[in-house]
Amino acid sequence: MKKVYMGKNKYGIECFAHTISNGDLSITVLDYGATLQRFVHKGTDIILGYETLADIENGNGNHGAVIGRYANRISGGRLILDGVCYPIARNNGEAHLHGGKVGFGSHTWNVEDGLLPDGTPTLSCGYNSPDGEEGYPGFLISTVTYILKKTELIIEYRATTTRPTYCNLTNHAYFNLHGCGDTTVLDHKLTVNADYYTEVDPRTLLPTGARPSVEGTAFDFRQEKTVGADIDKTGLPYPGYDHNFLVNHTSPSVCKNSGGSGPFFEMIARGEVYAGLEMNPAVICRTPERELTVLTSMPGVQIYTGNFLGEGPAFKGGVKPRKHQGICFETQYEPDSPSRGEARLDPGEFYHHATIFRLK
Repeated sequence: MKKVYMGKNKYGIECFAHTISNGDLSITVLDYGATLQRFVHKGTDIILGYETLADIENGNGNHGAVIGRYANRISGGRLILDGVCYPIARNNGEAHLHGGKVGFGSHTWNVEDGLLPDGTPTLSCGYNSPDGEEGYPGFLISTVTYILKKTELIIEYRATTTRPTYCNLTNHAYFNLHGCGDTTVLDHKLTVNADYYTEVDPRTLLPTGARPSVEGTAFDFRQEKTVGADIDKTGLPYPGYDHNFLVNHTSPSVCKNSGGSGPFFEMIARGEVYAGLEMNPAVICRTPERELTVLTSMPGVQIYTGNFLGEGPAFKGGVKPRKHQGICFETQYEPDSPSRGEARLDPGEFYHHATIFRLK
């Protein structure tokens, strides 16, 4: 592992960049936010992000950061657990977003390198969230482990709590498979293994409660099409996707009903799993240079097309940010699940999920 001093953050805490490689892939993770700063495949960095610690703190978009305690939006400015109301910040219009005013992506994590028994390199990041932080009950012990296995980056999430709480961790990397340059992702060819998506109010981006079929809509990526093909038909007041797709489960009935063929269903037939988790194929994204497949144990994937990029500091290499320059695949529970009592974590339970980013 290579460890480089990044300086002190705005709280005066020293921060470092940690780099591991397995020959096929290389990643750099910061202890600030457990942030995935670089993801290098075939000599090309395929995620957007910032070079310096100051730019990371002053930038927007949570580039590569671990998001928690609850990723995505929660309505109402409160959590209800066993009849008790816990106020939480409305930091995104009417919504609570990405864990509040100071989410997990703005805290310093403890990062340690390691090796699996087969020699696979890892970076394990730990953060202990105090009881009451950002309004969330329970002392949450969380670990996020980055694993480089052949041509896969595996991100494994684990957490326990001392009191009933809600937990939903993800990574907010912005991919551009051409590389971290000034191109957009509108030409990226995308397939999404989802028959349904979470409908949102276009004003607030909070779920309406409906889960429509993707058929005949801009959200139908069951057959490959470019990201930009229908990006102006999503119902938002601007061209873009910022929606949760409900990943199809790998049961034979769902496989049969979706009537598909090709890479997703070949994976299903092989029954691929990781670390005891059922890993469902969620996304395939392709450019002439490479192909990215995303598998996850989570029930959903939020696809965000960088609709508000274009402001803030320059990206790595001095690249000027521009709209639709990156695309996020944030594996997660459905947005606003806590308002329905879902995504709850109780003492004695073990939050355990994983996402695989497979490249070729």
